[in-house]
Amino acid sequence: MKLGIALPQYEIDVAPGAGAWQLALDMTRRAEALGLDGVWLSDHPFAIGPDGLASGAFEPITGAAALARSTEKLRIGTLVLSSAMRAPGLVAHSFRSLSAIAPGRIVAGLGAGWYEPEHRAFGTTLPPYTERLASLGRTVEALAALGPERPEVLLGGTGTDLMELAARAADTWNVAWDVPPGAYSELTRKLDAACERAGRDPRSISRTVGLTVLVAADEHGLDAAVDRLRERAAFLSAVDRGSLAERIVLGTPERCAERIAAFAADEVVVALLLRDDPEMLDLFATEVAPKLRPS
Repeated sequence: MKLGIALPQYEIDVAPGAGAWQLALDMTRRAEALGLDGVWLSDHPFAIGPDGLASGAFEPITGAAALARSTEKLRIGTLVLSSAMRAPGLVAHSFRSLSAIAPGRIVAGLGAGWYEPEHRAFGTTLPPYTERLASLGRTVEALAALGPERPEVLLGGTGTDLMELAARAADTWNVAWDVPPGAYSELTRKLDAACERAGRDPRSISRTVGLTVLVAADEHGLDAAVDRLRERAAFLSAVDRGSLAERIVLGTPERCAERIAAFAADEVVVALLLRDDPEMLDLFATEVAPKLRPS
């Protein structure tokens, strides 16, 4: 099982006054030193919380290029880039450049797009789903046309048509975030059927899942992490450990490893509950990751 982390990228991912980019770079270097497999960036220029406030983020392709120059082994991917926000040729051109910077280490994670506020902010409209899916298909074709210079192609989503496209043309498929194990298993069976319809060996496409993880050495550490999360924004002030445990992977290293293993995924992208917490990253990499990999 490959294991990577979603990086701190948004203002809300870091403590007040801290810079997301520097922390993302620090966490990336730490992840590589700890032997993890990859780091991942999302594509939203901002996220709007329940309080109506926007939390800005740095751009993923620019960020991926900088991270590629700062690392030697890590895979660097987008999870996922909205095909509705960029022309297919532009996406292919960008990823060709990234692949030249870090050969064999770039994952072009793509999706159909869905977040209407970012389209409006950039002066565009969110097209109907059928148009977005068609644009995604053209983007995949443009990447395939790169030949040996193309990156690994990941498609993220659970729609029937998107999974059919993944079965025909993707190296990897992903669902994020925090789908229950049973639902994930059902989706993988759906992907198997799509592969069979496409005349493809289902084993030839990698299956990945994105999971939010709160890991701590003991009960006190779990409570302390929740307390720190509450300080990030007013709308998080009422978050409690019980409600989190119903939705995310939460517990000691042994418990977290059991929960993650239940997905039987080829790769897991972990979003630490506190994405900028180096101690939580260390604990995951040293105590959880070894339990999920063959000895």
